Amino acid sequence: MRFVRVLHQSMRALSRHRGRTLLMMLGTFVGVSALTVLLAIGRGTQQEVLRRFDAFFSGSSMFIRAGGGRIRPGAHGAPTATLTVDDIRAVDSAIAEIRLADPMQMTGEREVTYDGRTSRIRIEGHSDAAEVVWNRSVTRGAYFTAADVASAARVALVGEVVARDLFQGRDPVGEQIRIGTVPFQVIGVLAPFGIDPHGLDKDNEIIVPISTLLRRVRNVDYIMGARLLLAPDADTDAVTAAAGDILRRRHGIGPGQEDDFSLFTPVQVQQLVRSSNRVFTVFLPLIAGLAILVGGIVVANLMLMTVHDRRAEIGLRKAVGARAGDIRLQFLAEAAAVTGLAGMLALVAGVGVLLVLGHLRGTPSGMQWETALLGLGIAVTVGIVAGVAPARRAAALDPIQTLR
Repeated sequence: MRFVRVLHQSMRALSRHRGRTLLMMLGTFVGVSALTVLLAIGRGTQQEVLRRFDAFFSGSSMFIRAGGGRIRPGAHGAPTATLTVDDIRAVDSAIAEIRLADPMQMTGEREVTYDGRTSRIRIEGHSDAAEVVWNRSVTRGAYFTAADVASAARVALVGEVVARDLFQGRDPVGEQIRIGTVPFQVIGVLAPFGIDPHGLDKDNEIIVPISTLLRRVRNVDYIMGARLLLAPDADTDAVTAAAGDILRRRHGIGPGQEDDFSLFTPVQVQQLVRSSNRVFTVFLPLIAGLAILVGGIVVANLMLMTVHDRRAEIGLRKAVGARAGDIRLQFLAEAAAVTGLAGMLALVAGVGVLLVLGHLRGTPSGMQWETALLGLGIAVTVGIVAGVAPARRAAALDPIQTLR
């Protein structure tokens, strides 16, 4: 009963000083809402990026990229002339654990024309092994064959977005398009894929045989990289080392010289993704925590001002029998109530923000309730700690002095 009575008195005191109460709540509200939203966005971002990379890199695959240096998640610069299809064939033939290899090259957006309509679309070149290596087939028509690659055939596969926007309701299979000035026959429509780790829409692209892209579209003899599909029981570290040795010998790279290619595996990619998301999972929550701390300092200072303004009230309560512990408990309850209420309002606001973002992005809100409850607990704890000094000062006041 004593605690309920003290809590009731605390609520009445806070309601009499609404402006000061709102100021005390503001810092905690900002901190807890920021903590809730930022951690949810960080967790959701990391999961989305990892999902995209998982679609590209299974546990039994590896990737070779032209150009040396450290690979970065999302890096997508211009390819360098350091890797060729023959390099990939040499690696594939020498390492038994490699099941299939898909050399690849791409262009930026090129003008693609069909029936008088022109769109700028990204073009990629792959081998016939890409259907299995990337686990992406066609929903209509057929994939190009090894014979198409060997003869640099002018055949093309289009993504669903291309099929919808460029052909506008017609079945693309069997139709002829022009990429630049080169005519191609569409032989298939690719299965939907979505956004890749670089943020590119894989459904808004056209795939042609790698040989065709090199000879007829880009007129180059180098590639940007290759994906290698390994046997399920392959030792990826050993395969990576062996592939590196082969490429160094072929490129004449001596001991101590920097490689002009990069090799990486799904495990390395996931480590890099988690490292790049550290800003969401560590630094931004730290900033939110600092906001909660600043809010606690504001609460402490305003509560000290409240003690000074309510000296007469405190003296009167002591004169009619209130003990020092009652006064101390009341001010601690006021501080905890302010930060607790601000924390709960912040959780409601955070849920609202995440629902809006989820609706705009077409993804779930990603609310982490353990994080939300942690933020609320931190807010209440900060409030109690911030109320200790004001509560002790209020409890130590002399009723005779305060009533004069």
